[in-house]
Amino acid sequence: MPCVTHSGEQQQSAFYGALENKKFVVSDCINIKDTPNGLGNPTWLSQQKKAEENAPVVDLILQKGALFVGKTQVDEFGVGLHGNNPHYDPILNPNSPNRSIGGASCGAVAAVANGFADFGLGTDLNGGIRIPALYAGLYGFKASVNAINMDGVFSIAQEETALGWVARNLLDIRKVATVLTPMSPLVTVERIVVLDSLFSDVPEEAKNKLEKLLSSSPYDVVRSKAISKIITTKAAESFKVISATKGLRNIEPWIEQNSPELSNEIKLQLKWLGTLKYKDERIALEQKELVLSVLDSLLDEKTLILMPTTANTAPPISASVEQLYNLNDKILRYTSLASLADLPQLHLPWFTVNNSPWGISLLGKQGMDRQLIDAAIRWKSNQ
Repeated sequence: MPCVTHSGEQQQSAFYGALENKKFVVSDCINIKDTPNGLGNPTWLSQQKKAEENAPVVDLILQKGALFVGKTQVDEFGVGLHGNNPHYDPILNPNSPNRSIGGASCGAVAAVANGFADFGLGTDLNGGIRIPALYAGLYGFKASVNAINMDGVFSIAQEETALGWVARNLLDIRKVATVLTPMSPLVTVERIVVLDSLFSDVPEEAKNKLEKLLSSSPYDVVRSKAISKIITTKAAESFKVISATKGLRNIEPWIEQNSPELSNEIKLQLKWLGTLKYKDERIALEQKELVLSVLDSLLDEKTLILMPTTANTAPPISASVEQLYNLNDKILRYTSLASLADLPQLHLPWFTVNNSPWGISLLGKQGMDRQLIDAAIRWKSNQ
C-alpha cells in the first residue's frame, strides 16, 4: 500500500459490533501500539519512541469489530493541504488522475479511495480531512474539537486540532460517529442556511447543480449573505496566525536543534511566521471574535449552514510549491470558519465540476455532530 509509511501488526479485538469487519487506517499522528508517530518527517520519526498503547479512539473502534490494517502518510507536520510530502513517494489520486490527493490526512484518504480501507482516521487543523475528501470524492467529517478524547492523537497545534474521518459512504461516517462522539440533543433539523456569498467564486456548473440539489431539501432553505468575503478573509487571516503561533512555533526549537531536511512549503510557512508581530496576534484574536459572533447568529440546534467546502477542485500535480502555498490562503477562507469556531463540518461529495470531484459542506452547532450527519443522510435519501 503506497500510502502506508510504517505499520504495526493488524489488530482486531472483537468480531461483532457496529463496525464489524470494517477495515480502517489511521494517520501517522495517532498512536498505534508498538509503532512511533512520524508526523511526515523522517528525522522526527527517527527520534520517537514506540507507543505503549493504542490511542483510546483506536481501541473504541476495535471494540466494535473493526480491523486495523495500516498507519498512513501525512503532510509534513500535519499542516499541508495538498499531500505533497517530498520525504516519501507521491500519493496518487485515483478519483482525479494527475491532480493532488490533498493533505494533511493524505494517506488515510488515499487508502479509502483505493479500496484498501473502509474508513480512515486523521486530524483536521485547517482542512486536513475536509480538503483531501473533496479532492478524492469521498465523504469527510471534522468532529467538534472537544467532542472526542484526543489522548494519543498528536498535533503541533493540539488545542486547535479536531479528529476527523473519511469514508466512501455516509453510513460508515455515521457508524464511526456513533462509536466516537457523544449523543447530540434529540432535536430535529428544520432549516438550512445557504451562505450565498460564498458561492460567488465557484464555477457556474456548480451553482446550477446546487439549485437542483436545494430543490430536494427536506428542510426549509434560507438564503443568507450574512457571511461575506470580508468576513471569510478575516477568518482566514485570523486562523492562519493563530494556528501558526500555536503550531509551527511549537516545533521551531526542535528544528533549530536538529536542522532536519524540510519541505519547501514548511520553509515558506516558517519564513512567514518570522514576520509576525505581537499586534498581528492581537488583531487575529479580535477578528476571531467577530467571526464567532456572526456564526453564532446563524446557528442553533435546529439550523445547519450550507457552504462550499472550498471553491477550487484539486490542483494539478504539476503545480509549483509557490502556487500551492498561495492557494492555501484561498482555501482557508472556507475551512477557517469551522476551525475557528470548533464546529463539526461534513463534506458531501455530491457534485463534480469539470469532471473533477467537488462538493459542499454542512456545518452544525458545536456538539451537534451526530445530528449533522443524520440530517445529511435524510437529505441524501430524499434526492
